[in-house]
Amino acid sequence: YNVRSYEWPVVIRAVNTVDAMTATVEPLDFALLQKITARILNEVKGVNRVLYDLSPKPCATIEWE
Repeated sequence: YNVRSYEWPVVIRAVNTVDAMTATVEPLDFALLQKITARILNEVKGVNRVLYDLSPKPCATIEWE
């Protein structure tokens, strides 16, 4: 490809919660994140960036709007 892309990011977020009032971020192995990233970038049209969200609840909500 080797050209600048103005497409969409994908945000991965793995949280653990029992009550949906609080949530902790689950650690994911870096090799797994690399594999997920490669698959998304190679298989999902319109995506040019993959991010891993480390925000717990609170302060961030579980869902994104």
